[in-house]
Amino acid sequence: MKSKVRILIGIVALSVGALLPGMIAAQNPQPPPRSSQTSARAAAYETAKEVIVVGTVVSYSESSMSRPNGTHVLVKTPNGNIDVHLGPASYLRANNFSLAAGDSVRFVGAISSTESGSVLLARIAQKGSQALAIRSTKGFLLAAGAPRTLPQAQRAQSTQNGSAR
Repeated sequence: MKSKVRILIGIVALSVGALLPGMIAAQNPQPPPRSSQTSARAAAYETAKEVIVVGTVVSYSESSMSRPNGTHVLVKTPNGNIDVHLGPASYLRANNFSLAAGDSVRFVGAISSTESGSVLLARIAQKGSQALAIRSTKGFLLAAGAPRTLPQAQRAQSTQNGSAR
């Protein structure tokens, strides 16, 4: 009798185990697709394709109209100029990181194609002995209050709750 009960319990456990993922998915449907800008941003950073860029700052802009929005630095390298995205200027200021024309810099990041051309999405910015992490190893901005790094559902919840994150 005990062996029949054990077998029955095993079959029920296997059945529940097989059905559970489908039941969870039905209860938690996938969020609606994000806008092309957001999904492109998430897919744009490929850690496997990280590069190191060393050069001299040509120009620095905190309010760039080019995509992605945020601080951009034009860096002169031996291979030509590269547009580097550094995220929100407030994050740079909060970490006492500043750049100006003529500064020697080093960036680790991934090249991404945008509507206006190629841009390096910097993960690490370095000037002299000062280095600043800009993005996580998956390419998401580390800046507090950078809502585009949050999933859409979490952004909506933060907005409803009135919190920054």
